[in-house]
Amino acid sequence: MSILTNPSSAFSASLIYITVGTILDVWMIVTLVYYRPTSDWGNFLVIGFLVTGFALLVIGLLLGPIGRFARRAELPPEEVTAAVSQAEQTAAANPPPVVPVTGAVPAANGTSAPGTTFVSTAPPASNR
Repeated sequence: MSILTNPSSAFSASLIYITVGTILDVWMIVTLVYYRPTSDWGNFLVIGFLVTGFALLVIGLLLGPIGRFARRAELPPEEVTAAVSQAEQTAAANPPPVVPVTGAVPAANGTSAPGTTFVSTAPPASNR
């Protein structure tokens, strides 16, 4: 269940959006206060970047809860999780029996030495 062990990327994305949006907003406010653009094009750019920074800030603030809700939706139901956990504990308590196999290196003609067992890893041939 790798979904339970992989952390969500929503936190890092949210942090990036909030940081970029805040820095953009701060510099645009400083530009508006000290630079005071005189042309329409300058006002357009400064106000555009200010609104863009605000939008990134809002997206970053909303991305955290959205990521948490999505993470909760990705998880299996609690009933299934409990059943799988119980099955894994039962399987761990009752491991399958291990039977040692003595394998021998086959001779050139495909047989093994006397007293040893030859274990083939090739798939069985089909009977056509």
